[in-house]
Amino acid sequence: MAGQNRDGAEPGLDRGSDTPLYAQLADRIEKLIRSGKLAPGDRVSSESEIVREFGVSMKTARNAHQALQRRGLVHTVAGAGTFVGSKDTPPAPYVMPTYLVIADELAGFIRRGDIPTGEKIPSRTMLARQYEVTIFTVAEAVAVLRDKGWLVTVPRNGHFVTPADRWPSAEEWRKTIARPRGAREPR
Repeated sequence: MAGQNRDGAEPGLDRGSDTPLYAQLADRIEKLIRSGKLAPGDRVSSESEIVREFGVSMKTARNAHQALQRRGLVHTVAGAGTFVGSKDTPPAPYVMPTYLVIADELAGFIRRGDIPTGEKIPSRTMLARQYEVTIFTVAEAVAVLRDKGWLVTVPRNGHFVTPADRWPSAEEWRKTIARPRGAREPR
């Protein structure tokens, strides 16, 4: 949706208003929930997404989420995100977190030989720029790849592709990216 953020709201906030920015953000998201554009179980924009979309501080984004929680409109699942409804609300169909999308794409490059065995993958900073995410999101992606045998880390030198016999099978990899830690079962 051109001109709209991930949740369908028009971008821009009234920075001259007496209403704090976090309250404006919470009001927008509440309007989307009440109109049905965000349904029970849907994931709400993350704090990082709100920061990028609206140019606000992380504290403002966090305060917006907290305001929605106080209003009883959303709940947070550690490691999975903030969702519409109470903790008892069944989640919407699973949406892969960004760090797993990045890990899966890099694993595909490695499996196809686009990043050959023994080669160094791009730095966390380069990947963060490429994917327009924080270095912390990239670090999570790299950690998954390292834990599953795709990469080895050489301190102060980077992350390198391991030989193919250390990689997980296609089925093992699908299970890894199918459900992150802390995520709830799909309905």
